[in-house]
Amino acid sequence: MAAGPVDSREFLFQLFDVLDTGALVARPRYQEHSVNSLRAVVDTFTRLAEGRSGAGDGQAEALADGSVGVVPEAILTLGNGLYQADGQHSRLFRTRSEDLAGRPMAVALSVWQSFRRTLSGAGKAQLDTPESADLRGRLLQAKSRSEAGLAMVLYSASLVEDIQSHPNPSRRETGERLLAFLEPVLAWWPLHAAWQASVALGGAMQAPDPETANRHAREFLGQRVWAHQSHGLQLFLQTLQKDLEAAVTEDTRQWALSLSETLQRAVKVTQSLGRDLQAGSSQRILANAGRYLHLFGEMLAGWMWLRQANAAARRLPDAGPEEEAFLLGKMQAARYFFHWTLPEVAQDLVLLQNQDTTCLDMRAAWF
Repeated sequence: MAAGPVDSREFLFQLFDVLDTGALVARPRYQEHSVNSLRAVVDTFTRLAEGRSGAGDGQAEALADGSVGVVPEAILTLGNGLYQADGQHSRLFRTRSEDLAGRPMAVALSVWQSFRRTLSGAGKAQLDTPESADLRGRLLQAKSRSEAGLAMVLYSASLVEDIQSHPNPSRRETGERLLAFLEPVLAWWPLHAAWQASVALGGAMQAPDPETANRHAREFLGQRVWAHQSHGLQLFLQTLQKDLEAAVTEDTRQWALSLSETLQRAVKVTQSLGRDLQAGSSQRILANAGRYLHLFGEMLAGWMWLRQANAAARRLPDAGPEEEAFLLGKMQAARYFFHWTLPEVAQDLVLLQNQDTTCLDMRAAWF
């Protein structure tokens, strides 16, 4: 495997500070592990991706043969993604979440590495000049999209983990319902965000297939939102509420308020759409399903950034200089998302609330 700009600090932060993967060692499935041994597995994957192990594909094969032991789903998904982001067409491990998380993880990591390469090439001296504000803005966009996409894929793998190994049956059921509800968003948004990050970096990544996006959108708004009396949506709101309440700094509280207000408006729009769907207006409602998928994708991304900001804020008081820079970068990327990106969903909310038929009413002959 070729060397690349891979930094385990990002993965360790996402896995252990945001997702609390270390808590899994309390489950019988991982009783042979400690937090340190799980972190060591992540470091091993990172060294392999960077080409620092000196063992090349031979070590990759050894890992795939089981030398890492029983490892949580999110870490295995990361390992597969790092391997495939380096151009490998196969995966290292068979995972339960590979159909949902496999390709999004590889794509998210590939674009994230492109972001890191661009950042390294720009140089700190260039980035700190007043004239570089536009470049910093594009890099912030790439960072906010790629790292939210990475967080989203890891979260989807963590849901699969809960489904298969959580000792509490009700938590396993909650994981199943949440995953069933969010699956179209989790399958689409990380790929869409990776393409946006690539564009911000001046790359030529192919945009996600619009027909696939339309299928995900119509399935999400037409079926998943209403399944089991919208229990999945209710669980999503309840789960997110915990992170809204965990915001303790002035910044994170403001961002939590912005996300909460957007969620409240989205719920009202959803209720309105549900009434009209029951009344038989499915054609008009589903015509704008893509905007609804976008709306929920951005809210889910906002949740991912609030979780990262909360985790960064908890660590900042005791951070050393290098760690402080990493954590402040997380806070600034969260600020970018909540100040620059989340407000853009206002257009989605208006179009959905008004059930705008501009696209539906267009005729082929008019083109």
